[in-house]
Amino acid sequence: MADQQHTQTHPKFTWLFLATPKSHPDCSPVVIRTTADTEEEARAWYPRWDLTFAAKIRSECSLYQYRNGAFELTVSGLEVRHA
Repeated sequence: MADQQHTQTHPKFTWLFLATPKSHPDCSPVVIRTTADTEEEARAWYPRWDLTFAAKIRSECSLYQYRNGAFELTVSGLEVRHA
């Protein structure tokens, strides 16, 4: 009998938030990046932070952050649809 193989699924999106700790609301916001299938799931990872939505990026896209803080998003090979 063949063994069953578990296939791990990867989250569909990378979520970016501007965040400040709830205990320090006057500090400058930082960028938090996490992977999850839904925004609610992403926010659940940071219950002690006030989060402001910044971006939702498909996992098939690569996101690179340079040392100067600038981001580069690569979307080559993906289909673009216009409404």
